[in-house]
Amino acid sequence: MENRFLRLTIFISIAITLFSFWDHHLVSYLKDFIVFIHEIGHAIAALLTGGSVHAIELHGNESGETIAIPNSGTGSFIFVVSAGYLGSCLIGGFLLNRGFSGRMVRPTLISFGAVLLLMTISYSKPGNLAQYTGILWGLGFVLLGFFNLKLNRLLLVFIGTSITLYSLYDLLDFTGNIAYTDAGIMATWITGANPSKDVPKSVIVLGYLIALLWSFFSLSIIFVSVKKVFQSGVAEQEFPQDEDPFHFPENGNMEAPFPGEVTPEVMEWFFSKGLDLNGKPLPAEFLEKEES
Repeated sequence: MENRFLRLTIFISIAITLFSFWDHHLVSYLKDFIVFIHEIGHAIAALLTGGSVHAIELHGNESGETIAIPNSGTGSFIFVVSAGYLGSCLIGGFLLNRGFSGRMVRPTLISFGAVLLLMTISYSKPGNLAQYTGILWGLGFVLLGFFNLKLNRLLLVFIGTSITLYSLYDLLDFTGNIAYTDAGIMATWITGANPSKDVPKSVIVLGYLIALLWSFFSLSIIFVSVKKVFQSGVAEQEFPQDEDPFHFPENGNMEAPFPGEVTPEVMEWFFSKGLDLNGKPLPAEFLEKEES
């Protein structure tokens, strides 16, 4: 219970700290990184569907752009457009889970950093903010992953919390001009509306429905990702009872040591009765040897 309470306290503390310093200039570097994760979600989805990615860009005002061509098909387009918000929540939830559980922390940092570097080198333009952001953060994660530091767990928790919370916060963009959001782009594509003209009400209504659906899935992803680490009993034990090297079963094959000192008189009395020092019958071959 105490560990679960501690995890919840850390999660809430990070959230309060982020909201308190949200407009600080140092947090802008974190925002650029999270927007970069959002754009990588679009790019990876395009590649997974057999499409192509031409560029990933960041504009420095908490916005970014992924120039990609999905594979032909309705499912591919929907998957690529949805992968920005949902992919960010999935990545954030996974990092948060790894940090709280303490499992595979170093491989997670190294793999995450390597993916950032690969996507940055492959699809960011030289001199673009996306290139600087991806290389600096990617190298940082890879280098930290080579050191077994307790700080690494807290780093994963902090980054995972930041990504998930920002992804949910970013959904508030839908309350503004929804036509220029990912949900609006999908609604425009579904309805076949002309984006150069006035936005029809059908696009606005459908865009809000899509945004609500994404919000539901985002919250579900976060809930599933962190549910186990907040449960008592499961993640509390570093060694399960049957794997604890210092646990001895009471009714197992291992015998408890005889308490107190054993004098020669006591030993002779036990042996004369055909018993060992634990009160159990001696083996037959031992008795035959003694009689001979």
